[in-house]
Amino acid sequence: ITCPGVLLKDKEELYLSVSVLGQHKKTQCVPAAFPLFFQEKLVFEKTFADIVDPGDLVELLEFDTTVLELIQLIPPVGNVLATYEENTRDFLFPDPKLTRGHHGFDREILMKRSSSFTGIAPKLRFSTSSLITESLLSSGRSHIQ
Repeated sequence: ITCPGVLLKDKEELYLSVSVLGQHKKTQCVPAAFPLFFQEKLVFEKTFADIVDPGDLVELLEFDTTVLELIQLIPPVGNVLATYEENTRDFLFPDPKLTRGHHGFDREILMKRSSSFTGIAPKLRFSTSSLITESLLSSGRSHIQ
């Protein structure tokens, strides 16, 4: 995460919180100095037992929201410095015209800064990859994972 020219007044560590497909994960904490480097893979797995048509999966992903939050560990509960929200379909499968190189790699997004965060909006650079497989339920019906 880059944010040129911005110095954080509080020195508590920061982490990135990610919510997607009803699951929530967070990165390890890093020192409070830009640029922030989170060299981690966050893996989200979801089985859709009632989905058999790929079109239904696309629709479900369009109604799900992916949320990213940059949080500083300021007591008592932490302070959200910036957020990013997008429907999960567009987050996982961005428009090819907006990405450089291979699909999903080296993407950049601007986060929306909170009112307590002074300076320019932080820019997050990341990559995503998705794998959709079909598997059989014990009843013999197929579903998408």
